[in-house]
Amino acid sequence: MQNTMKVSEPAAIGDTVLFPVKLCNLPPFRAAAGKLISLSEEEGLNLRRVVSLVGGDPALAAEILFLANSSLFGFPARIESLRHAVAVLGFDGVKRLAMTVVMRDLARGVGPFVRSSWCHSVACAVIAEQIAPRLGCTAEQAYTAGLMHDIGRLGFLRSYSSEISPVLSGEYQDADQVMAAERSVMNTSHQEAGSWLIEYWALPQPFSEVCAHHHDPLAERDSPVLRVIKTACRLANAAGYAPVRYTQRPQYTDVLRSALPDIPVESFPSEEAMQSEVESRLQSFDSRARRG
Repeated sequence: MQNTMKVSEPAAIGDTVLFPVKLCNLPPFRAAAGKLISLSEEEGLNLRRVVSLVGGDPALAAEILFLANSSLFGFPARIESLRHAVAVLGFDGVKRLAMTVVMRDLARGVGPFVRSSWCHSVACAVIAEQIAPRLGCTAEQAYTAGLMHDIGRLGFLRSYSSEISPVLSGEYQDADQVMAAERSVMNTSHQEAGSWLIEYWALPQPFSEVCAHHHDPLAERDSPVLRVIKTACRLANAAGYAPVRYTQRPQYTDVLRSALPDIPVESFPSEEAMQSEVESRLQSFDSRARRG
């Protein structure tokens, strides 16, 4: 591939793919969180191991304890220890909170584009965990994949804010137009950059697939988690959480009917209920960020 980048010298990955070199300078993925999402369900049943992993990152442990005691869960008694949090929340609950903390920290920053990208990721995660059981995917994997699906865009914003901001300030007909604009500046799209970051951080392969293909049309060969995120990403846009401006906002129920024609729309949460849940999560996550 010929290098046509308008940013700093790219890094060669393999023989043909070029990526913006500053993506390599992003903060390393927190080791404890990376190990958590790589654990199998059986390994996650080992309470002592989960506590040990999270406890190895005191800052992450403190964040999880704070969120466990927030209105997000509403437990009647205060959770005082990490062991108690793991016992009450379960392995999947702890993984979800750990990934929320990691992704929220990556999305820290000022400006509307970082904020809109973060809100879109949270909305996608919340919607994904709601629809996952109907599509053969676990809620935990769907939530984590939803949070991470646009990590390439967050990487651009953290590493190339001045270059990518004009792209994100535009108005587009669809995601393909957005990615074409990204490639005109970065020589790659946020899908490709996100997939590369997942592999660079040695995270599980399904998340790389989700990053690389979440804007592709739905296909029979899609894995359950990829199908969930393709649908959740579109529903997040329809619910008002698009990361960029589109010329037309799709109808929430139209997206559901198109993506999941064999499942009655009434079996899913309404657009208003989903918006309420997303706003509640954002408020809980943001309250900790302001204190941190």
